[in-house]
Amino acid sequence: MPEEMANDNTNTPNAEGIESTQETEQQPDVAESSVPESYDFAEFCVDGVELDAERAEQYSEVLKEAGMSQEQANAVTKYGLAYAQEVAQEAATQYEQAQAQEIKGWADEARTELGGQFDATVAQAAIGVTYMEKNVPQLREMLDATGFGNRVEAIRLFAQIGQMVAEDDGRANRGGTANTSDVAGFYKNTNFDIY
Repeated sequence: MPEEMANDNTNTPNAEGIESTQETEQQPDVAESSVPESYDFAEFCVDGVELDAERAEQYSEVLKEAGMSQEQANAVTKYGLAYAQEVAQEAATQYEQAQAQEIKGWADEARTELGGQFDATVAQAAIGVTYMEKNVPQLREMLDATGFGNRVEAIRLFAQIGQMVAEDDGRANRGGTANTSDVAGFYKNTNFDIY
């Protein structure tokens, strides 16, 4: 009997010459029978991380449709998480590189725009930053961390503050309220009685 006929699902005679009907229904696949009703992803929840129930259910439906056992689902999940972490790390690295390039671009732009006055302006800005740090702790760290200190606008702003501080003869830094004699001494030619 040709092989193709042997695999045919029609009536065929058996050894005794009696025709028998081969079952056309397929037996349940072993993989289908090992597909769990719900998947357990607890081993992937480390350090107190909780699984989003809605996403876990959506993921479980995909795994069920694919006919995956718990072990297969774990293997796919493990690979997927490792892949996602690699992609996230690569994205973070690219972002950091782009940010560093942008900050360098700000510094180059400031150097070009300020030209020959760059060093003097930056020195004056450093005075302004030092003065402002008295009231805004960790200002310098913020400027360094964000790169904002490289922007020409920030350099000019803090240079202006530094210039104002340098022009102050100390009367404004005494704190408290000024009395009239101090003010009168500072503004010798002003008649405060008319105010």
